Amino acid sequence: MANNDMADQLASWLKDVHKLVPDEAEQEKITEAGAKKLADNLTEVTRKKHYSNHKDEKHGHMADNISYNSNDIDGEHDGSSIVGWTNKYHDMNAMRLNDGTKHIKADHFVDQNLEDSQDAVFEAELKEYQKGDDD
Repeated sequence: MANNDMADQLASWLKDVHKLVPDEAEQEKITEAGAKKLADNLTEVTRKKHYSNHKDEKHGHMADNISYNSNDIDGEHDGSSIVGWTNKYHDMNAMRLNDGTKHIKADHFVDQNLEDSQDAVFEAELKEYQKGDDD
């Protein structure tokens, strides 16, 4: 008899825990809020460190072409989100500036932005998560 009570209590506890875990749709909203914050921060730091007067009619400026999507890198909707440049031209330039080359000294602006943005991204995701509790 005591085993049955324990099993019922554990089942009830597990049910309560599952209420706290967001499903994929909610998770996607949460990670999208974090991705938006990260993209905004990356845009700001890219403008500050690498904005130029160069006018590229076709591609525009690297800082103006940072985007985020609420899917994974393969386009699957699994609750994750991605941040990056909208074309490979800017993506490759950012990689060269961040990592350095034989002729370009690395400044690690992307890596540093990822590190510096962790708290802000977490706050944005937490705010979105708590919004789900209000529904």
